[in-house]
Amino acid sequence: MVDKNMNISEAKKRQLKAKIEEEMAINDEKRPGSDLYADIHSKDPETGVEVPTEESVVEAKAWVDEETRM
Repeated sequence: MVDKNMNISEAKKRQLKAKIEEEMAINDEKRPGSDLYADIHSKDPETGVEVPTEESVVEAKAWVDEETRM
């Protein structure tokens, strides 16, 4: 009986690991668009992270600073 439980446990571990890996995988088709920065300098090919221009970062910071004053 213990061996059977261990096998079920191992199978469950594999299922959970596969589900986590699937959820963590980058899928640009399902990824929502980001309006955080107006202008994007480039996009990291490995992670899909957008790299903003310096001007966009300054504008975003100014907006955040203004919103936190309210």
